[in-house]
Amino acid sequence: MNRNWVLVSILIVMFLSAMEATIVTTAMKSIVDDLKGMELMNMTFSVYLLITAVTTPIYGKLADLYGRKRILMIAIAVFLLGSVLCGAAVTMLQLVIFRAVQALGAGAIFPITMTIIGDIYTPEEQTRLQGIFSSVWALSSIVGPLIGGLIVQFADWRWIFFLNLPLGLASLLLLSFAFRETFRPAGRSIDWIGAVSFLTSISSMLIVMLFGGESGFLSPVNLLFAAMFVLFGIVFVAVERRVSEPFMPLELLRNRAILIPNLFSFLAYAFPIATTVYFPLWLQSLKHQSPIVSGFAVAIATVGWPLGATAAGKLMRRLPPKRVTVLGAGLLVFSGGMLAMITTVTPVPVFFVIMLLAGFGLGVSRTVLMILMQNAVENRQRGIAMSTSALMNTLGQTVFIAIFGVVFNAFASSGEAADLAHGIHVVFTCVSAVMLLAFLVALGVPGISNRELFDDGKGAVAQKKV
Repeated sequence: MNRNWVLVSILIVMFLSAMEATIVTTAMKSIVDDLKGMELMNMTFSVYLLITAVTTPIYGKLADLYGRKRILMIAIAVFLLGSVLCGAAVTMLQLVIFRAVQALGAGAIFPITMTIIGDIYTPEEQTRLQGIFSSVWALSSIVGPLIGGLIVQFADWRWIFFLNLPLGLASLLLLSFAFRETFRPAGRSIDWIGAVSFLTSISSMLIVMLFGGESGFLSPVNLLFAAMFVLFGIVFVAVERRVSEPFMPLELLRNRAILIPNLFSFLAYAFPIATTVYFPLWLQSLKHQSPIVSGFAVAIATVGWPLGATAAGKLMRRLPPKRVTVLGAGLLVFSGGMLAMITTVTPVPVFFVIMLLAGFGLGVSRTVLMILMQNAVENRQRGIAMSTSALMNTLGQTVFIAIFGVVFNAFASSGEAADLAHGIHVVFTCVSAVMLLAFLVALGVPGISNRELFDDGKGAVAQKKV
């Protein structure tokens, strides 16, 4: 097995998946002008987010049961098929449906690529690679809107989807020839009752959060989905306690090296989603800055993230993982405190500093926690374990943007500048409080030493009861 080529193929598909979340935004006006159907515009984003989130755990489990290579290659093929179909769409409804197909493949990419990295690299090697992965995500966030804008201006919007095809095929070829899977999938069957109940419960919650702000959280439809979330959640827990091969083993939720990183991610991702939405609104409406300035204020976090990931890789060789995590979480608390103190006279460069520090803090803490998760379970459970991380990232962003939307609307309903400032300031204060909660969660990271993580061999953390 050629690990270097496997890494290249993983980086390519990670880049495509991450870029897909941003490249469509700059092209959406041209898409709507061509296909019409403005009322379905938001659905193209919501459907992609929803299906990506709910398919992540099932892909993680399938990778545990039937092997990483086979499932990842199938998912990439589905993603590419969805991309071609999106590029060929002639109505907005078709685009929404084909985005769903695209998302069916995209849901596998993060959990399985991270699982493969956990399989073929040692914990020490993983610390060096996390900086590379973070750089890929940062680069995709920056160049995605730029490429989308260039394509729309000089070509046809359909090429934002067709562009995935050559790079995706290259990734498939590299995987097929370079990746010789050492993991031996067991002859086990998937717990379909547990899987369906889990996915129905999570999907119902995401639907409430995604659309509750438009139709009202207390509307009959949303109350029905809320009831489904609770009911199928109860069914899921009951089933998982009884089956011999559960879809998501409940002991994973009792493993602090899995539980704490997931809780931290859920809370910490409130910061980037809130600032992505409300920084541009504050800077453009209250500071009268251009969209370029507000966009740069948000994007600068993607510079701090890979820097933080690289720093974490070096710090972990000298300090225990818990101490490094707490350091990153502390930067988030500090950034949240600065966020809560913003006023209408705060200089614009302060916004840049806040996002740079927050990105650095997230890069530090998430890198450590990702490595802990990759090594907290045995091979046979690594796929489902890593899928919980991706799911909690999405859940955190979805839940908190819904909560912040309710808070903002409660204080800024008039649309006047003073009310607008007050509403956003209350949201930023809430973000600060959530970051403090994330810091408290980080204090619960298992006290694993450097020797246990790096020197005792792969799987040492998994063998320790945490």
